[in-house]
Amino acid sequence: MIKSMFKNKNFKITSFYLFGNIFDKAIIFLTIPIFTRLMSQNDYGIVNTYLSGVSILTVIVGLSLGSSIRSAYMDYKADIENYMTAIFQLSSFSFVIIFVVSIVFTKIFYSDANIILVVLGLVHSYALFIVSCLNILYMMRVDYIKKTLLMTLLNVFITIFSIILLLLIDDNKYYSRIIPYVIIYSLVGVFFYVKYINLWNKKSIKNYYKYALTISVPLVFHGLSTTVLFSADRIMLTWYRSASETAVYSLIYSLSMVTIVLKASLESLWIPWFNDKISKNLTEEINNAVKKYITAILSGMICLLLVSPEILHIMAPKEYWGGVNMIPIVISASFFMFLYSISVNLEYYYKSTKMIATNTIIVAGLNIILNMIFIPKYGAIAAAFTTLVSYIISFGVHYLMARKLDNRLFAFKLYIIPIIMMGSSVFIFYYLIEDILIRWIVAAGTFVWCILQLLGVNKLKQIKKSMNKSNEIK
Repeated sequence: MIKSMFKNKNFKITSFYLFGNIFDKAIIFLTIPIFTRLMSQNDYGIVNTYLSGVSILTVIVGLSLGSSIRSAYMDYKADIENYMTAIFQLSSFSFVIIFVVSIVFTKIFYSDANIILVVLGLVHSYALFIVSCLNILYMMRVDYIKKTLLMTLLNVFITIFSIILLLLIDDNKYYSRIIPYVIIYSLVGVFFYVKYINLWNKKSIKNYYKYALTISVPLVFHGLSTTVLFSADRIMLTWYRSASETAVYSLIYSLSMVTIVLKASLESLWIPWFNDKISKNLTEEINNAVKKYITAILSGMICLLLVSPEILHIMAPKEYWGGVNMIPIVISASFFMFLYSISVNLEYYYKSTKMIATNTIIVAGLNIILNMIFIPKYGAIAAAFTTLVSYIISFGVHYLMARKLDNRLFAFKLYIIPIIMMGSSVFIFYYLIEDILIRWIVAAGTFVWCILQLLGVNKLKQIKKSMNKSNEIK
């Protein structure tokens, strides 16, 4: 898969992108120990609840229009700049309406709510929508340098700005973390918004409104439901329990989702490659490639799981360590999140956005109901289990839909061994939680196994043959 993806691309640029994407997410991950120590649990919990709310608002204010860029790039590649202008125009109308309605609604029904956070969240969400659209465009163009710089520089500036404010401000430290997000994203968002609005071509832009809305409106519900699956647990934990409990859960979630960095990096290569191969009807090549794709992500998750207790001790002070038992549950959830994304990419290709939305809404609704039942009584551990159950069901319904669309792709036998291995690693974690050495040895063995699987038998034979030749020469 990797070789064929790089076939007509500059390997150095692609490697730069992969490194940049990992570096970008590593900034967030490696600075967690700083923020968990500079902020109280309550402040840390408020920040994560706020960010969860922003992720939900981003889908609403942007009408999920960014999701249509993948299809538009295939249908209107020559005029994609003008298409970007069209979705920015549409989203600006939506943003203004939702901004006004949200402020009025908050004032009337939640007069005790922090109106400043509401305003910051709304502005942040629209700026994040614009940046997300640019990321999708750069991904489809395979413009890895711009995508990498956009991702990395934003997080570098936000992190530095946040640390400075945290050292200067003593009260309400959650503002010191939130304000840098709003300012940095807003500056970048305004720049790109103005840039594309100036490209307005009246003759063609109106033709794109209907196209964008037809594809995106169903995806508003999909995007919203996906974000609810990803974020609602933290919001509901704060609502039913406390921001401090949300802080512990958010930290465990951040640790458990670190392998999604690898998934995001590979997916940005996988999606353009997958679209190209399926358009050429090369299904066998896709099925062979997806095995290695799953192997890479699975191995990363198993390795992370087995060494996570020690990482947790480094990342946060003792008051967070009690969340260690949630790690296997949330990592398992992230694994099924990855598995269902494979099927969703096929659904996107066939533009089955209504079915995508329907399936995701059902699962998100189930997640909210389960959270309402179990979080008040059991707290964060319930949030972890409801997330796992929701992603398992999501994987199931999207898999069935993908098989209906094209039964030549992604047979269930591809998933059996990876699922068994993930389940076995969870058992090993709990059984050997006190035995650090054995856990790390198993993690190292998993890493070696992954390398061997990715190289493949033929490659290993070539290496062995080459070594034998070298010995003969000597």
